[in-house]
Amino acid sequence: MSARLAWVLAGLTLAFVIGDVAVTAAYRPLFSEAAVAEHGFPFTPLAVLGSALMGAVILTRYEGHAVGMLLNLVGVVSAASLLTEAYHLWVLEAGGPGPMGAAAVAGWISSLTSGQVAFAGLTVMFLVAPDGHFLSPRWRWVGGLVLAGLVLCTLVLLSIEPTSFRLRDSDIGAVRGPVFTIGFALIGFGLIAALVSMGVRIRRSAGEERQQLRLIALAVAALVAGLANSLVVQSLNGGRQTWAASLPLFIAYVLLPLAFAVAALRYRLYDIAVVINRTVVLAVGFAFAGIGYTAVVVLVGRLVDTRTGDLWLSLLATAGVAFAFQPLRRGVIRVANRAAYGSRAVPYEALSSFSRQLGDTPSATELLPAVAEAAGRAVAARRTVATLLGVDGAVVDSSSWGGEGRDPATVGHVVPVRSEGSLLGTIQVDVLRARPLRASDERLLAALADQAAVAFRNAALEAQLAEKVAELDRTTRDLAESRSRIVESDVVVRRDLEEAISHRVLPRLVALPEQLRSARVAVASGDPAHGLDALVAGTNEALEALRELTRGVFPTQLARVGIAPTLRTFLARADPAPTLNIVEPVASRRFPDRVETAVYFSSVEATRLGAASIALRAEGDDLVVEIEGLAAREVDLRAVVDRVEATGGSMSTVDGGLELRIPAAEPARTAPV
Repeated sequence: MSARLAWVLAGLTLAFVIGDVAVTAAYRPLFSEAAVAEHGFPFTPLAVLGSALMGAVILTRYEGHAVGMLLNLVGVVSAASLLTEAYHLWVLEAGGPGPMGAAAVAGWISSLTSGQVAFAGLTVMFLVAPDGHFLSPRWRWVGGLVLAGLVLCTLVLLSIEPTSFRLRDSDIGAVRGPVFTIGFALIGFGLIAALVSMGVRIRRSAGEERQQLRLIALAVAALVAGLANSLVVQSLNGGRQTWAASLPLFIAYVLLPLAFAVAALRYRLYDIAVVINRTVVLAVGFAFAGIGYTAVVVLVGRLVDTRTGDLWLSLLATAGVAFAFQPLRRGVIRVANRAAYGSRAVPYEALSSFSRQLGDTPSATELLPAVAEAAGRAVAARRTVATLLGVDGAVVDSSSWGGEGRDPATVGHVVPVRSEGSLLGTIQVDVLRARPLRASDERLLAALADQAAVAFRNAALEAQLAEKVAELDRTTRDLAESRSRIVESDVVVRRDLEEAISHRVLPRLVALPEQLRSARVAVASGDPAHGLDALVAGTNEALEALRELTRGVFPTQLARVGIAPTLRTFLARADPAPTLNIVEPVASRRFPDRVETAVYFSSVEATRLGAASIALRAEGDDLVVEIEGLAAREVDLRAVVDRVEATGGSMSTVDGGLELRIPAAEPARTAPV
């Protein structure tokens, strides 16, 4: 069903309701027991009009929605039933105008479109509320039973002669009566099943959706209780419609559109606040115009007591109503906003509430949700996103309100949050295209952004401080780990050195005294060469063992001649030895002791880990060491990293190799020749 047709049917419902009130008032007091308990005034007219309007509002937002169509159709059909019933009773009981046959047909139409149609339509609507779909395919059988009951009731009424129909004393027969009862019982069973279905939906829901469903479930429960009360009381009083029998059911009926309205306005069901706002404005405007026009025409007509000036009288009435409505227009819009948006009707109340929240100095995690919610409620937004930016413009944090994803039916509006010319964050507001931001809304958002600016700055500073503290914590941990590794490495080196001296050097030194005695004996016996050769060989072995042990330990050659000759000497004894490439002027320069020491020990560690080549070059104030053959292997480079970072340098991966960059800003020394 299209929205235009729904509003036509809603207008037709209003006309039927007005006609029903006029006809009912013509033959009995409106607040008598007969009018209230039997005809349902004023509850039933309000209920059917509210249902038709709520259905039209829903269809305006979601065309073809099952809940909207059912509400709209139930409203217009029930309104037609009320009017035809009132006319039927007026003619038959109070001698109203019109033939008896027409009144009988009106009563037959009223019976054909009365309670069973309303209850069947509402039951199916409750089964598919709020999304327009059954809870599961199995629940379609309940809808089928309800429709079957409606068909049985309709067939019974269609079999009755319309021109002789009487609402109060028609005997539908021994067969039709049970069939009609069975049909209505099926509808009643479906209504109870709808209440169960709503309970299952509530159990599976959470948050705002649960609040929406609870209101609808309340309407279903009230309708079931009202119907049960009516059946029990009428079974006890002989079938008479009294206050006790009818009033609970009629009150439950009028609660139905109210429950949907509260769910829509308070808990954002169907997102129809904008449509309700416009509907209230138009309804009040039309009512004011109609009442004002009628009052002016009647009063002025009686004063002048003439019919010759009807045209001028109508023009006068139209102009008078138009001028009278203008001063009231702002108040009407305020009332409509209050009805549609609740606290958002006075948006600066939201701004004041937000200011009070800022007074509590919220943290960054609480600030952004508060800003997003305040902005969204202030301008009736579909979704808002508050974003906090850092000094460099990077996003520090963000929070959304009203939904996770962007609705295609909305358009975005971004409000910057600035302080002293610097951008601290943004507030993005997504509103429906049907209701773009007004100038007052933009001013309100700007005021909210100004209020939030100081809090944003404090939150940004807090985030930066937290980041610095975290960075210091990481640095402290890294330094502690580096110190632990250096201490551990020093212990390991000392242990290895002591063990190597004990096993490789001391045995040769212990043998030297014996070799000296052998040499003395050889000299004394006239064979000095033999004794001296053994002594020289043992001494050389001990010295060679000491040289092997000192590989990787700080060499005296490094302090004496510099990094280039020392590395060449070290790599000449290494097996396998990486290729060494020293680019001028590094080979002929001296660098600070800390730089040469870091380069030497890093090269020794890289050689131990199996490096394929080592290259040294100068680049500005930095000494760069390029190591190939380690990047593709899983090796522990912590010792190298510790050495380089201790001098303020850094290590990075470049073209599949490792690059050590060590600052060498101190004046270089000329290497000795």
